[in-house]
Amino acid sequence: MDLEVRHLRVLNAIADTGSITRAAAALGFTQPALTAQLQRIERMLGGPLFVRNGGGSRPTAFGAMVLAHAHGILTAHEDLMRDVRQRGPEDSDLTALRLGSLPGPLTAVLVTTAQHLLPRAEITLHTCDTEEEQLELLASGRLDFGLVVDYPGYQLALRPGLSDALLAEEPVFVLISERHPLAAGTDIPLSALSGEAWLVGEHKDVRMRAQFRDACRRAGFVPRRVQRLSASVVFPLVGQGHGVALAHPLVTEREGVVARPLAGDPMGVRQRLVWAAGSPLAEHAPVLHDALTKAYWAEVRRAGVYREWLDGRGLLPPAR
Repeated sequence: MDLEVRHLRVLNAIADTGSITRAAAALGFTQPALTAQLQRIERMLGGPLFVRNGGGSRPTAFGAMVLAHAHGILTAHEDLMRDVRQRGPEDSDLTALRLGSLPGPLTAVLVTTAQHLLPRAEITLHTCDTEEEQLELLASGRLDFGLVVDYPGYQLALRPGLSDALLAEEPVFVLISERHPLAAGTDIPLSALSGEAWLVGEHKDVRMRAQFRDACRRAGFVPRRVQRLSASVVFPLVGQGHGVALAHPLVTEREGVVARPLAGDPMGVRQRLVWAAGSPLAEHAPVLHDALTKAYWAEVRRAGVYREWLDGRGLLPPAR
C-alpha cells in the first residue's frame, strides 16, 4: 500500500483534534475503523506516530516529523486543486468539493445533498469552531460552500466577495428531563427556567451567547449557573435532572430527554448557504440551495416536535 493524500488527512485530523474519537467523527469514520487505518499507516511508515492514553493522542517525535511534511503536502494539494478549478477547462470533471459547517444536525444533510448533486466530486468537510473561521476559509478560497448559522438581531456580516442564500429561520428549543414538571407542557416560558442550571457545549459562538443573555434579561433573570461541558455529557446530565440546555429544533430526542419550544420564541437561528461569488463552483449554488432546501424540509417532517410547532402556526409547507 502506498501512502496517499487521504492517509495524510487522517494523520492531520488526529493531530488537530488530539483524539482518535474526535478525528473519526470529523472524518465520518467509526472509531475502530480510524484506529485500524492509523495502524496500517504506522506499519507502512515503520513506527508509531501517536502516543495514545486516556487524555487523547499526541504525536511521537517520529510522528511530529511526518506531520510537518504532511501539512506541507496537504497545503500544496489544496492549492493545486484550487488552481485546477479556477483555470481548468469548463467541461472538466469536478475533482474536489470542499464544504464547511459547524457541527450540527444539518451538517450531514449538507454533505449528502452535495454528493447527490455532484456525484463525481470528491467531497471533504471541514468542521469549524466559529462562524468567523468559516467565513475566513470561504473568503480565502479554502472552502467552496459553507452552512453558516447566525441569529436574528445578531447577524454576522458577510465578507466582500461572498454571497449567500437563506435556507431557514428557526426557533431555539430547550432540552429538559422527561421527568421535569414542565415537560408535560407544549411551550415553556423562559422565565420558568430561571432557577435551572444551564448546560452548554464547548462552542465559541459569542453571538449565540449574547442572544441567550439578552433573552434571559428580557425574561427578568440572569442565568448565573452556566456550565460549559463536552456535548457528549449534556444529554445524560439533562436526562438525570441536573440542568437544561438550548437546542436546535431538529435535535433528536434521546432516552429521558425531551425537546420543547420556548413560549414566545425569544431566540432564533438562521441557516444560510454561503459561497464565494467569484468561485468557478458558484454556478452550482442555486441548484445546491434548492436541493438543500428540499432535504431540510424532509428532515423537518421527520422531527416530531418541530413539525408540530410549524404545523400549529401554519408554517409547514406542502411536501414537494
